[in-house]
Order: sequence, then structure tokens, then C-alpha cells
Amino acid sequence: MIILFPTELEAARLRERRPDLDIRICGIGAVETAAEVARILRTEREPLLLCGIAGAYDHNLKKGDVVAITEERFAYLSTGYDRSYLASMVVEGLPMVRSNTVSHCSQEANGAEIENMEGAALFALAQAEGVRCGEIRAISNYVGEERSEWDIPLALERLTETIANLNFDEI
Repeated sequence: MIILFPTELEAARLRERRPDLDIRICGIGAVETAAEVARILRTEREPLLLCGIAGAYDHNLKKGDVVAITEERFAYLSTGYDRSYLASMVVEGLPMVRSNTVSHCSQEANGAEIENMEGAALFALAQAEGVRCGEIRAISNYVGEERSEWDIPLALERLTETIANLNFDEI
């Protein structure tokens, strides 16, 4: 399994704790993620697990909660052009949520519980190529909150702990 993170900041703690894992950086946003996933899929067919932080629309989710994404959609496409992508691999035992992939923070929820900037790109490419993929995120903030109120350290601590303890043979 290949584990993708948008940034080295998100990946660093897990690299230290689990040097046995294949951890790669996909970049921030859908375009960078799509480009990196396309590069990977040219030569590899391993399942892909995208991990990182996210903002929550749903205030029942707490900062630091780690969730599994079941469905992604590009939130910025007009009605009629928007499309949902389903995860082909879901990490059991985590709350399951739907996510919007956004190009900037604070777009409308439209049924999603969280937002991020990369997920739908991974799901679209993996689905097109028949490669299993999944996604887990840790809540760092509430959508619309000032960045100074985000709790990135807590989110990264909980995300790292969750991934480090996963049994990858059961995903």
C-alpha cells in the first residue's frame, strides 16, 4: 500500500514512527494530487491511501477526530457537472463521512460532513484505473473558522497514531 499525504508536515511524524511504510507526498490541491497519482499509476498498481487534515462542516465532529471518507465530490463544479466518487477501500472502525474536495476553504457543504483539497482527484484517477483507494482525515478546524483557531498539532498527532496502529492487511 502507498500512503499519500499532501504535505511533508502531515507525513513527518509517521515517517519517524513507521519507516517501514511507503509514504509519499502528493502535493496540495486536486491538480498536484492528480499529477502525482498519474505518475504512480504509470508503474505501480498498489492500493492508495490518502491521509491528511480536513475542515469539518459538522460540529458533531471534534477537532482531532479521525474519520474515513466514503464519498468525495468536487464541490466547485456546477450542478449537472458535479460527480461523486466512492471509496473502494474504507478503514473500518472510524466514523464514516462524505467529503467535498474544494479549491478554497468554506464552500457550501451540500451534504458533506468535511472538506479537503485532494480527495476527489485521487478517487477519480484510481477509479478510472481500477486501483483500490481510500482516505482518512483528521479534523483540524471547522469550516469558516479563522486559521488561528485551527488545531493542526492535535489533528496530526491523532492522525499519526491512527495510521501507525492500522493493520494494513485488513484494509
